[in-house]
Amino acid sequence: MNVLTPERVYDATCDFLNIERKRLRLPIAPIRQTQETNAIQSKPLLVPSVMRSGEPQIRRVCVIRFGAMGDILMTTPAIRALHEQLQPEFIDYIVGRNNIDAISGIPYLRRIIPYGPRGEDMRPHNLASFLKSLREEKYDLCINFQPSLKTFIMLHGTGAARRITYNKDTSVQPETGKVRHFIQDFACELRSIGVTLHDPTMNFFVPEEARSTVSDLLAAEGIAPETPFLAANPGGTRIINRWPPERYVEFLDRIAQEMPNLRLVLTGGPDDKTRADFIAATVRPETRLVNLANRLKIKEMGALLCFAKVFVTPDTGPMHIASALGTPMVVLSGAADPNRSGPMSRRDLVVINRELPCVPCRERYCKRGDIACMTQMPVEWVMNAVRRRLIIETTDELQRNRHGEALTH
Repeated sequence: MNVLTPERVYDATCDFLNIERKRLRLPIAPIRQTQETNAIQSKPLLVPSVMRSGEPQIRRVCVIRFGAMGDILMTTPAIRALHEQLQPEFIDYIVGRNNIDAISGIPYLRRIIPYGPRGEDMRPHNLASFLKSLREEKYDLCINFQPSLKTFIMLHGTGAARRITYNKDTSVQPETGKVRHFIQDFACELRSIGVTLHDPTMNFFVPEEARSTVSDLLAAEGIAPETPFLAANPGGTRIINRWPPERYVEFLDRIAQEMPNLRLVLTGGPDDKTRADFIAATVRPETRLVNLANRLKIKEMGALLCFAKVFVTPDTGPMHIASALGTPMVVLSGAADPNRSGPMSRRDLVVINRELPCVPCRERYCKRGDIACMTQMPVEWVMNAVRRRLIIETTDELQRNRHGEALTH
């Protein structure tokens, strides 16, 4: 079996870019000692981070992260901190073609550069042309937030004098007793250039056109601007993160009965439509459920979440959009570790069964085979969390109103 070692990646990249090997220096992987085990561990090094003393001021920056949407959003606090603290002339972001809308419209990004890590864009001639266009920008700094052979080639293809590569750290931090959140993990890589994260808020831009489109769509479904509604997302990229559709049916019927003034809206992308259609066809007629699955673009999804009173969702892309926009949330979590990728606001609530010894496993597939963390999550737990989250939001609104502030997200 061929093993992809740093040395093989190094040699292949030098050959591909026609760069002398001595010009690409692989530093030794950092050695660190964990407080819990007192054992020496070497952090795996996929690609080098290049920093040299006496470098000129960072003026032109390139960032690489193809996907996924939530991961892209979780890089924005670090990039914003870089923009505010180093004040470069511009920051460009190379992103997967399907994720352009995740960061389009953000004011501190000069240019969104779409790239397909599979298919036509990776053909040698197209890749060579793309790397040539990157070199012409004369970047001072390139940050690779998604280490792989493809991004390693791209990282060095920019010709940037300073190169930083993200090295994931999922160890328990001795000062907190928890794993580090992705937002903080991404930001840690920028300490070497003097950037410190102070505000973990993510950024997502919602254009006025998207707000207008969603407002009209809701009005056509009988939901006026002043009508409160709960949005529920039955989707999830990974099966291991999904709550069963039957549980959503029971949950939505109970919410409609207990809170008749709260309208209900289903969300989701193309892959979620089958589950959403089943839920919409199974709930009681008096539940008055509006099914918007596969009817909204990414920016329109953001607009919908701006209007929502509360959002019930697993750990998936729309959850991160809602977190960036400050939408009140109840997050259903099992395999996903909320300490690692969950909502940052302390007001948001996470429903998770930590009595299961495997929770959170942070795996892509359930080793037990039954996904008990989600399939056995009681509807009453989610009901209680929604009740509590609405009380928190109502209290916040009363406090803002008392101080003369607008009652908006």
